[in-house]
Parts: sequence; C-alpha cells; structure tokens
Amino acid sequence: MNVIVSSQGKDLDSKISPVFGRAPWFILVDTDDMSYETFENPSISQSSGAGIMAAQIVLKKDLASDLSANDGPNAIQVLQAGSVSCYIAKNGTVKENVEAFINKKLEKMGSATAKNHSGMAGNPEVISEEISGNVEELEILTEKLRDLRAQVADILEQLDRISEG
Repeated sequence: MNVIVSSQGKDLDSKISPVFGRAPWFILVDTDDMSYETFENPSISQSSGAGIMAAQIVLKKDLASDLSANDGPNAIQVLQAGSVSCYIAKNGTVKENVEAFINKKLEKMGSATAKNHSGMAGNPEVISEEISGNVEELEILTEKLRDLRAQVADILEQLDRISEG
C-alpha cells in the first residue's frame, strides 16, 4: 500500500511538515517494503489554493492514505473525495510515522485539522476567485464520484446475483 507523507525533506529520515498544502516535499512510501519516491511540492509558493493544488497533485499518484500533521478543509475534502484516508502524523520523521501507520498507531482524521487558509501568507480572510472556482469544481467532481460509487455498487450486486444463480 502506498501512503503520501508531508515532509520537510527528501528522505525517510526527514521531519514531518507541520502543514500539508505548503509542505516543501511529499514522499510516497510503499508500506510493504519502505521503498519511496520523493517529489517537490509546487504549490508551496501559491498565493492561494495551495491545499487544493497539493491534494490534486498527490491524487495523481497511486496512494491509499495521507499522513500529515495538519490538513486544511479544502485539502482534506479533495483527498477524501479521491478516496484517500487521512491520518494525523506525529512529530518525528517520515519513517517513524509510516511505521506508526503500519502498526495502526496514527489517528484517522475525521475532518480538517487546520483552519481554512492557515498556511497562507498575508490576509487569511481573503478568498480568491481561483479558490472559489476550485471549490465549485470539487463539488461537481465529488457528486460525480458519488454517482460512480453507486454504479459500482449496482454492478457488484448484479455480479453477485449472477454468480449465485
């Protein structure tokens, strides 16, 4: 299983980033063998919408879970809409947190652990048109995902009926 970890550095011994959207690095770790891929977070310098952009970037990877110290409301909404489970990373290294995840010692996030725009430099009350547009797109995509999940459930039910009959 692959997990994405918000990191301050490029390897497993790096410290966990205190934020998701503006984490300097993301490390994609395979929990089966601890192999990993590191990639820089291009949304770190965004004037706004960093959490949404970062979530969209990591969703392009093959991952099941996110380990972050803090996920904002927009980022967690995008991740969860993409069927990614989010867990609260603890102070320490990437490796320590992946091991804690494997041993089921990390708490699952039920909702955002950071306020909206908490990682944003400048006035946190400002919501740009770009963010509003992304939120609308997210709502549309979330609805499409719900529809697809319902279709998959129907198909599985039909397959079960056929295999039983």
